[in-house]
Amino acid sequence: MYNNHVYSRMFEICGYDVDHNCNLSISKLLSMMHETAWSHVNYLKKGWMELQKDGLYWALSKVHLIVKKVPRWNEKIRIETWAKKRESIMFLRDYEVFSETGELLCYAISEWMLVDFILNKIVRLERLNTHLDCPNDRTAFEGRVPRVTRLNFPENPVLYPAVLSDLDMNQHVNNASYVRWVIDKFSYDFYNQHQIKEVVVNYSNQLKHGDNYCIAMEETVPNNFNITLYHEDGKEVCKILMIV
Repeated sequence: MYNNHVYSRMFEICGYDVDHNCNLSISKLLSMMHETAWSHVNYLKKGWMELQKDGLYWALSKVHLIVKKVPRWNEKIRIETWAKKRESIMFLRDYEVFSETGELLCYAISEWMLVDFILNKIVRLERLNTHLDCPNDRTAFEGRVPRVTRLNFPENPVLYPAVLSDLDMNQHVNNASYVRWVIDKFSYDFYNQHQIKEVVVNYSNQLKHGDNYCIAMEETVPNNFNITLYHEDGKEVCKILMIV
């Protein structure tokens, strides 16, 4: 549904969307937000199919998600998303996630880039040759997505491969997969005692099928985890701050 420049989409939380505690997994929530954003740009005729014809695609650069209450199995949620004022080469997009009764559960801000996949470079948003309307005076929360501090490359890195199920339609690792990889680094017992309250992701470079990656992680203050993912050649892939 599109109303007053805000696009909304309903989701039912299915069994394959939840963790072992019947809570919607954070990586699945990010995927649902991503799908809502895609539905919005598709509605505006600037989605994947249209951009492919011009050699372009949307790339998520940063996202900051705050979780007030986690949706659970069999519940229905409504995700609303809208465009904000452009900032140079960045396209700003906000989200709010509501329960079926209208309770605000989660909210997020994000920054996107337009990429020329033939030249493999970021291009200015004017290349879209369109105007995207923004709702007046609506924001999920103030500010921009913060920069996450980079950790050093691990001294004794453990390498993992990017596999087929990690990929998206652009032949790169899906943005939510990086968060899922980090979540899987924590123990079963840890997740029985904690729930993710906040996630910040800064994406730097993309991984493709067969690439090997490693993870550096540090608990900077209690329940605040700073994470950097690296390609095996030492190139930074993304930085993540996770607060539980």
